[in-house]
Amino acid sequence: MATITLTLPEWSAIVDAAWLRIVASAAQRLDAATTYRRSMVERVTEEITGAAGEMGFAKWTGRFFVPSVNTYHRVPDCQGNVEVRSTRHSDGHLIVRDNDAPDRRYVLAIVGDDSVRLAGWIVGTEARRQEWRRASQRSDRLAWWVPQQELRSMEEW
Repeated sequence: MATITLTLPEWSAIVDAAWLRIVASAAQRLDAATTYRRSMVERVTEEITGAAGEMGFAKWTGRFFVPSVNTYHRVPDCQGNVEVRSTRHSDGHLIVRDNDAPDRRYVLAIVGDDSVRLAGWIVGTEARRQEWRRASQRSDRLAWWVPQQELRSMEEW
C-alpha cells in the first residue's frame, strides 16, 4: 500500500482533466449514463475521483500525469498497460467489467480529502473469478468486484 499526497496545482490539473472529459463527451453527444443514471454533480465527483486516482498513480511511479480523454478502453489510463480504478470508499472494491482488457494491470486507488492510497493491483484475467461477479446497488450490469485483500501489494509492482 502506498499513500500519495496531492498538491493544490495537482488538484487543479485533476479538476481540469475531469471537466475536459465531461465537455468532450457532451460535444460528441455521448451518453454518460450507459450503466446508471446520475446527476451532473455525481458525474463531476466521479470524474474528479477517477482523475485523482490516475494522478496519484502517476506521481507514485514518478511519471507526468497525462490524462486520457474519451479513449474508452482503447488506450490504458496510465503508462504501459495500466488501468486505474478509483473510489472514495475506504473499503471499496476494484471493479473490472466485461469490456475491460483482460491483459492489463488494474490498480485500486482510494481517494481521500488530500491524498490517494494505492490499495493494490491485479491482472484483468485474475480478476475474473465467478465469486466476485455481481451487480452494484445502482445498476443491473454485472462486473467483477475484487476485494482489497485479494489485490497484490504495490510493493510487488
